[in-house]
Amino acid sequence: MKGDIRSYFLIAAISAIAFCFSASMLLAQDAHFHNAPASSNQLKNPYTGQPTAAAAGARLYATNCGACHGIKGRGTGSIPPLSEGPTQSAPDGEVFWFITTGAADNGMPAWGTLPERQRWQIVTYLKSLKGPA
Repeated sequence: MKGDIRSYFLIAAISAIAFCFSASMLLAQDAHFHNAPASSNQLKNPYTGQPTAAAAGARLYATNCGACHGIKGRGTGSIPPLSEGPTQSAPDGEVFWFITTGAADNGMPAWGTLPERQRWQIVTYLKSLKGPA
């Protein structure tokens, strides 16, 4: 009888863990970078893979972003790195949307005043920071 109860609880625990894991995976699939709208995922970076755009983005990053996000996007203090993590795995359009709209409650200014070309160049630079796969 004790063996049956232990088996029951073991199966219940494994099932609960599997359920929680699969539910978290579904939520992660629906999550967008900093709550970007789904439509931002459709935005395509016109400068993807262009070294000159990445170089221009590096200069813009140094002027506008580096003081908070650190040299080459490595992060500073409580500000996370951009050279790895969610910024690198997010679609370019979602990163562009976040640069444009910012998050005042988290201290991220909106950079919508920068010309669209420059915002895409920053995205291109940020994506260039990702090391080879």
